[in-house]
Formats: sequence, C-alpha cells, structure tokens
Amino acid sequence: MIFERMNYLFCYYCIMLINKYLPIVILKSKVRFTGQFVFITLLFTMVLLLSQSCTREPLVPELNGEWIRLCDRPQLEKWHSPKVEPVDFTVFQADDETWHLIACVRNTTQPGSGRLLYRWSSPVLVSESWNPEGIFLSSREELDHAEGRLQAPFHVRDAGKHYLFYNSNGAHLMTSEEGISFDPYGKKAVFPMGRDVCILDDRENSGKWIAYYTSPEEGINPATRNHTIRARTAEKLTGPWSEEAIEIPPITPPFKGYEFVYAESPLVVKRGDYYYRFEQLFVYCSDDPLKWEGPPIATLAPQDHIKRLAPEIVTSKGKDYLLAYQWRNDDPRGIYMIELAWE
Repeated sequence: MIFERMNYLFCYYCIMLINKYLPIVILKSKVRFTGQFVFITLLFTMVLLLSQSCTREPLVPELNGEWIRLCDRPQLEKWHSPKVEPVDFTVFQADDETWHLIACVRNTTQPGSGRLLYRWSSPVLVSESWNPEGIFLSSREELDHAEGRLQAPFHVRDAGKHYLFYNSNGAHLMTSEEGISFDPYGKKAVFPMGRDVCILDDRENSGKWIAYYTSPEEGINPATRNHTIRARTAEKLTGPWSEEAIEIPPITPPFKGYEFVYAESPLVVKRGDYYYRFEQLFVYCSDDPLKWEGPPIATLAPQDHIKRLAPEIVTSKGKDYLLAYQWRNDDPRGIYMIELAWE
C-alpha cells in the first residue's frame, strides 16, 4: 500500500539520522541541552509516533453469530406474482428512530422490466420479520425512468438530510428531511451510470464523495461478460458529478456461470486508516479508495461464495452489521443480517 510504504521509508531514514548524529551531539554537548540536541530529541519523538502508524495493520472483518432474516417475498398490492423477491437494498434509520429497508423487488408483473422499490420498517434494527409497508416507488415517465426498472437503492445521510440514490436510466436521487417521505431531486438522472450505486463519504481525505457503480460496456472485458466497476466524484451529493468515470475492475476471478457477479453491487467503506472493498463477500483492503489489488484479506462466505449477494453495512449502537440478500435454488428468499466484527 502506497501510504504505508512511504511511512516505512520515512521512519527508516529518520532512524538512520538519529543513529548518525545523536551520539555526536551527546558527546559534544556533555549533557548540555544544545539546539541541535533539542532538534534530535524532537525528531526522535516524531519517529516514535510515526512508527505506530508504520506498524498499524488493517482490520480484518469477521462474521459474529448467526444470520437472521429481516424480510422475505412481499405480497405486492399491485403487479404481484408468486416469484417476486427482494434483491439489492438499503437500510437506514429515520429521524423518528424507526428503521427502514427499501429494496428492489424483481419478477413483478409490472410492464417493462418488472422491477420496483418496496419498503419494510421496524422499531429496532436487530429483529426478524420486519413490517411490510408497501410499494415505495415504481417507474414514472415524467422522471425519465426506464419502464418497470427501478434498482439498487442506496441511502446516505448528510447535514441532517436524507439522500436516496437508485438507478433507472442513470443515477436518480430523492431527498427527505426526516427519512420517511422522499421527493425526487429534479426530473432526470444526476449522473449517467449502469446500475448498483454505492456512495462513499471521502471528504475527510479527498474533499469529495465517491460513487461506485456497475458498468456494462461492450468489449470492456469478455471474462466478466463485459461488466466492470466505475467511480465518479463530487463535492456535493447533488452534484455536479465528475465527467470522468474511473475504471476499478473487479479483482476476484469470475465465477463460472455468473461471470459478472463480482462486478455487481460494489460496496466500499472506511474503517480506521483503511478502505475496505466488498466484491460480494470477498473483502479487499487499500489506503486509496480508487486503487485496489489482491489478495483478499477476508472471505466471508468460504463454502458458497455467492449464496448471499449485494452486501451492505449498517452501524447501530457502536456495532456493524452485514446484510445481504439470498437468491437461488431452494434457499428461502429475503434480506439477511449478521453482526460484523473488525479484528
């Protein structure tokens, strides 16, 4: 990691200077506190402080406890079918302290792509069988949506306001004062993208927000069926977002039969000095949110790598929780949650 290597080099050269000059200063000063001696003492103190960061290791995420199911297939009040199931989602706490889960529900009978957003709620986060609240949003022509294709909501809170991103002909945005009622921000997408957006607050480091998203592009990578990940930046959540879309290709080798799975639903969070990137449940670490390399520091689903997908992390009362949806074979459908510890 670039920053870590620079720290090591700085510490090394400072130690070389101390080894060279400290004995000379002590001998010449005969215990008198010369300006040179004070300088060397300060330098030595700096090295001791920096050495702590030089030796600091990244945290490693671990699952703690058992998965619980927050919700299963909803009973839609409109466009229902027995095959409906929740997939990419977001979870957040409103100002009245209730918790809300908004998910893309697919396989509906809505014209077009059959996808809409549905909401559940709960008075507490750690609880099974959240309360179904009904359809949160379906496609609207006046908002320049693709018919029947609303996907992958992502909630962000900033300066007391709630922001909800989702994709449909690009990245759309809704805002709310209290986290219950949301209004569209404008009538078009705030930036062009494929799908599955994730927003990282990197203002402390770069002064910007970073939006990661899945980007299907013809010819970009046949091994991933021409899917990659890109990132745009902005000083404000409402934009303007950068014209440049930086490619951050998936690191995990493609999964046979679902080759683009690790380019879907990107998630990046920061804990301590490092950034952590989830390619589904493979976790990578970096000191730069736009530069990544392997190998993973953790594999949170060692036996079945894609049993649960589209991970999200929610923090409550000082604890992190990992959430993901279950989706295939005879596995019960729904959004699941487990405590996530950092060691």
